[in-house]
Amino acid sequence: MSLKERTRDLLRDLARRPGHDEVKADFRQLLIEEFGAELAALDFERRVPEVKGRLDALIGRTVFEAKRNLDREWPDVVRRMPDYRADREREEGERFVGIASDGLKWCLFERAGEELVKVKETVVDPDKPEAFLAWLDGALALKSSLPPDPLTIRVELGQDSVAFRRASEKLGALWAKLRNEPTEIGGPLRSFRRS
Repeated sequence: MSLKERTRDLLRDLARRPGHDEVKADFRQLLIEEFGAELAALDFERRVPEVKGRLDALIGRTVFEAKRNLDREWPDVVRRMPDYRADREREEGERFVGIASDGLKWCLFERAGEELVKVKETVVDPDKPEAFLAWLDGALALKSSLPPDPLTIRVELGQDSVAFRRASEKLGALWAKLRNEPTEIGGPLRSFRRS
């Protein structure tokens, strides 16, 4: 069985919403086989005493929450994800994203100010694995180098990307801070005249 077929099998299994533990297991296998993640770098079932719970998985700067049915368990995601992310950000001093999934539906979360917002979501289509893997790669940013193809560029840097959202948020904050500052054009530009 080729890697491509194993990946398709994992995506087929995820698409049928296999349940909490199976989503975590398939996700872990997908990260190892498709993204080359080291098993030691994947932190599953991490206790978070301050939040009185467990992170389903911590991958790089991503908090992962697995669910049996994301639509039905949405209130639990909204309640827990901000605390899990805040705990990691306090401990690490860096920003984290959150992903919640039931295998079929995947949602990416980011912080906007103090609020948790859904950045984007996708649905696994086992017949189009490249689109899902590009989406996931953009959310996790695990690979050290990315192919310069249109799909990767759109997912990594396009309007729906985490990078675009973060840059836009920072630029918006700078603009708000400097909006009323007077501009100074000094030196030769001030006295420049057209001949």
